[in-house]
Amino acid sequence: MRLAPKFRPYGFLVAVVLLHGCATAPHRPMGASFLMANRVTIGSVGYLPAPAILQQGSAQGTWDPEALIWTLRAAGSHELRLSPQMSVVLVDGLPQSLPNPPLMKEGQLLLPEFLWTQWIGRWMTPTAPVTVPPSGVSHLRTIVVDAGHGGHDVGAIGRAGLREKSVNLDVALRLRDLLEKEGFRVIMTRDTDTFIPLGRRSQIANQASADLFVSIHANATRGRSPSGYEVYYLSEATNDTARALEAAENGALPSEVGEPDSEQTEAIVWDLLYTENRTESTELAAHICRGLKGCRLPSQNRGVKSARFAVLKGSRMPAILVEVGFLSHPVEESNLRTASYRQRLAEGIRNGIVAFKRDYEQRF
Repeated sequence: MRLAPKFRPYGFLVAVVLLHGCATAPHRPMGASFLMANRVTIGSVGYLPAPAILQQGSAQGTWDPEALIWTLRAAGSHELRLSPQMSVVLVDGLPQSLPNPPLMKEGQLLLPEFLWTQWIGRWMTPTAPVTVPPSGVSHLRTIVVDAGHGGHDVGAIGRAGLREKSVNLDVALRLRDLLEKEGFRVIMTRDTDTFIPLGRRSQIANQASADLFVSIHANATRGRSPSGYEVYYLSEATNDTARALEAAENGALPSEVGEPDSEQTEAIVWDLLYTENRTESTELAAHICRGLKGCRLPSQNRGVKSARFAVLKGSRMPAILVEVGFLSHPVEESNLRTASYRQRLAEGIRNGIVAFKRDYEQRF
C-alpha cells in the first residue's frame, strides 16, 4: 500500500521539518506552557506540532519518506506510529482509532491533541534526556527457519509427483544444520511432516525474540516454462505473477492472522506495522539471491520481489520467503528431487544470511 499521490509532495518538507527528530530530541524543560503556546486550532480541534512535542522530554521521532510514516519512541519502550490524514494509529503495536487524524500544514506535521493527552504525555517527562535505542538489534543470533506447508497441506505438486512440503522441509533442515555450524541459534517452526497454521509460524518467531525469519517454499505455475529461484519480502505485490503466488500461499487460512474487516483500515495498518522492517527485509532478500547465485545453480535468478504473504505478516523482525524453484518445470523438479541440489540451495541461503549479518552488524 502507498498513500494517495496527493500527499506525496509533503514528503520532502516533512523530512526537513522533522530532521532533528532523527536522534534523541534535546532536553528543553519548557513545560506545558511552551507546548500550549505552539498549539494550533483547526476548526474545533486542537493540534500540536510534532517538533514541539519532541521538546517536552526524551524521545525520538523518525520519518519514513517512502511510506510517509512518522514514528515516536519514548523512554520505557513505548512506540507510536502514524501517517498524515489517517485516523488509525499504532500504539505499542496495537491499532487504535483517532477522533481526528494527524494533518500536514505548511510542511509541518500536526498531531491531534488527543494523542498527547491519551498516550504521549503519559510517556514523556521533562527530565534528563534518555537515549532511545534503535528498534533493530546490533547482533544477529537467533533465526527462525520455517518449512512451508506440511501435514495435510502439501503445497504445490510437481508434474512427476514431487510435493512441495517435502522439498521445503528437507531444505529447511539442511539450512538449520549449516546455520548452527555458523554459531546461530536456529528455531524450526516444524522439523517433521506436521501442519502448522500460518499465523502460528510468525508467533513462534515473535515468542523467541528472533532476529530473522526465513520461510522456505517451492513454486509452481500452470505453464511449464517458468523456472528459477526468487526471494520475497513483505509489501504489496507488484505484478500479476506475484499476486497469483500470494493468493496460492495464503489460500489455506486467509483470516487467521486477524486482518481488519475494513479493506481501507487493513491497508493503513499494514503499512504502519511493517514499514519498520521493510528495508532490512529487502536487504536480506538481496543477499540471499546473491548467495544462491554464487552457488552456480543451474537455475535462473529471478531476483527480489514483494508480496503480502500471510506467513510473514505477523513477524516483528526482518522476514523473507524463499521460493527455491518451480515444481512445474520438468528439469527443475528433477533437480529438486536430488539431495545434492537441495544442499546447494541451503548453502546459498546460508551464505546470504551470513553476508547480511556481516553488513548489518558493521553499522553498529
